[in-house]
Amino acid sequence: RTRLYFRWCMKKTRRRSLWWLLVALPMLRAMQVQLGGRSFEVAKKSLAPKKVSGADLVVTEHFLRVPLDYGAAAGEGSAEEITIFVREVAKASRLNASLPYLVYQQGGPGFPATRPTVPASGWQKSALEKYRLVLLDQRGTGRSTPVTCESMPEAAYLTHFRADSIVKDSEIVRELICDGAKITLLGQSYGGFVNLCYLSTFPHALERCLFFCGLAPVGVHIDDVYAATFKRMEARCGKFYRRYPEDVEVVRDIVRTLHEGPPVPMPRGGTLTARRFLQLGLLLGSGSGLESLHDLLEGAKGGLVDGTTKAKVVLSRNFLLNVERTQQSFETNPIYWLLHEPIYACGKTTPLLDEKEKKEDGARSVSLATAWSAERVQKERAGPQWDYTTRLTPGDDPILLTGEMVYSWMADDYAWLRPLKDVADALAKKDDWGALYDTDVLRNSPVPCAALMSYDDIYVERLFSENVAAILGPKTKVYVSNEFQHSAIRDNPALVFDRLHDMAKGDLEY
Repeated sequence: RTRLYFRWCMKKTRRRSLWWLLVALPMLRAMQVQLGGRSFEVAKKSLAPKKVSGADLVVTEHFLRVPLDYGAAAGEGSAEEITIFVREVAKASRLNASLPYLVYQQGGPGFPATRPTVPASGWQKSALEKYRLVLLDQRGTGRSTPVTCESMPEAAYLTHFRADSIVKDSEIVRELICDGAKITLLGQSYGGFVNLCYLSTFPHALERCLFFCGLAPVGVHIDDVYAATFKRMEARCGKFYRRYPEDVEVVRDIVRTLHEGPPVPMPRGGTLTARRFLQLGLLLGSGSGLESLHDLLEGAKGGLVDGTTKAKVVLSRNFLLNVERTQQSFETNPIYWLLHEPIYACGKTTPLLDEKEKKEDGARSVSLATAWSAERVQKERAGPQWDYTTRLTPGDDPILLTGEMVYSWMADDYAWLRPLKDVADALAKKDDWGALYDTDVLRNSPVPCAALMSYDDIYVERLFSENVAAILGPKTKVYVSNEFQHSAIRDNPALVFDRLHDMAKGDLEY
């Protein structure tokens, strides 16, 4: 009823006068919401819809007070609350149309929803022709109650910021903002992990699911996730060096300089070490990532030395600033570091052993803690090629850059992460993470799904995603392509959105 009244207000006048804002602004209201047979009290406040000047867009901002811990809200401990921010976007010219809702889940973890542009662009431009968009700032991000390096969160607090809690928040959004109607989910990267958890928890609430390079591994131990990721990363490094062979020695010179000399102070705090520099391989997962890394490395090339063609490496302030800018998300969005490994902790799984490992290790006991998995796998399973100290001599094999891995030592090299070192270690030691997916519910899901998979994705292992698609059954359509990297939704948004949407609807076989 409130939404219909807002639409009437918009029709009555195009001028957003103060009087209209005062009339249309509702008070904070508390209401009961049912989730899984349990009742939760949620407070909601919605601002008046705003017609965006110069665009065919109307934006409505919603604020929800939800439980931090949904278990505690049912009477098992503290009843602390946090705020969830939601931005609803619709075309002004179609406000009176009865459009379904599309809820977007952002990649990460730890990043807010993409913001609308004026005029609408990217996948949102296509989606707005068919849907009202619901852009959720996942808990801990954006305008929701934030988790920052300054807020100094405790480990116990952060255990409530994984996909299972985000899904419950999203279900409340569906009930209170989407009028309880079935919704379409669009998940990019980690947003696809959230989608799969939603599909596993509240399948009745979903009209269809779209996965953009984010069909999460199910039943795969985190060590196996990283073992596969290191293999993909090694291949991507090879591709980078084949395209830019001159960068083999540039990378080696920088790494040797950092390894043999003292740590280099970064302009805004922290230090550039060899290990931190090698994290720039994270760039290689996007469509333009090879060029982005090459362009960044050009900033370290000084003038020619003694008339030769050998350029001297200079770690200038500008170069350091560019490195810092490339890596700043670890500090501005610390959930990305703190919870990156726990998003793979899904109850009891056992890492796979190859025949050599079985002979060497036998039937080893397995901890359920993530225990800095990437760090361990790089040292124990990925192979000696990942020890950069063996490749410091000119003419040696190229030094390999790391990808989407997080490490315990980042609390030493990144200034803003230093106060969170103990928190990160506590999360890494936690050995009682709950399951995020129910394979019995997921198997042969009745919800139509479509999943885009990048053939050689360095972030989300394609083979694991294909296995999950097989579990989901015949209503899940798969689009595997080497045309796109993990950034497909940014690189060619209209094409991939329309294609996946039509596949999920059954209008396109691909």
